[in-house]
Amino acid sequence: MNGLRIVFDSDIYVTGSNASLLSGEMATYLTGRYVEIKMLPLTFKEFLHFKNLEDTDPARHLSEYLEYGGFPSVVLQTNSQLKRDVLSGIYNSILLRDVAGRATIKNTEVLERIALYLLSNTGQLISINKIANTLRSSGLKVSNNTIKNYLELLHNAFLFYKVPRFDIRRKEYLRGQGKYYVVDLGFIRSQLQRKNINRGSKIENLVFLELLSRGYEVFVCRSKR
Repeated sequence: MNGLRIVFDSDIYVTGSNASLLSGEMATYLTGRYVEIKMLPLTFKEFLHFKNLEDTDPARHLSEYLEYGGFPSVVLQTNSQLKRDVLSGIYNSILLRDVAGRATIKNTEVLERIALYLLSNTGQLISINKIANTLRSSGLKVSNNTIKNYLELLHNAFLFYKVPRFDIRRKEYLRGQGKYYVVDLGFIRSQLQRKNINRGSKIENLVFLELLSRGYEVFVCRSKR
């Protein structure tokens, strides 16, 4: 591969499923021979450009972006049901192949319920104890350690991003509670199957993804007014 790059003066890009190789493992297999480029779905600005809507009022198209997100294969569709079907396909592929398949999780119910919990509580402070209490109240027997491991798997597969709390006064990250944001807004509607989802939470998720795409490091804090 390196010979091809030198002989033909070319750049080589390798893409694939997270089920085969997570980004953290590249340092082991490709030490000093790669540059990692993390890709995100289309931002709202890119979404407008992709649909040739840059000269229109952005506010007219915000609801569509909040509803269906920024995966190009979804944005190109015109049928609402087809958009949701494509989103469900992408979501299930990540959850069942890149997460469950890679970690050899045979009973995926707990994993699926944790993911749905994160989607339902976008923008809210999340703790392992809160998740555990919710799952146990519905009859699922699950340990806090299992929940912790599953959250890490979801984060490592880039399905959710964890944003830790930061103590401004002490200038240190706090353990425990943090916020989780989904990689694409379309997953919220396609998986929760309801329309009355908090719009403010979606916009907060949108802002996080925008900051992430611009290279910012994001953290959350709680202030007393």
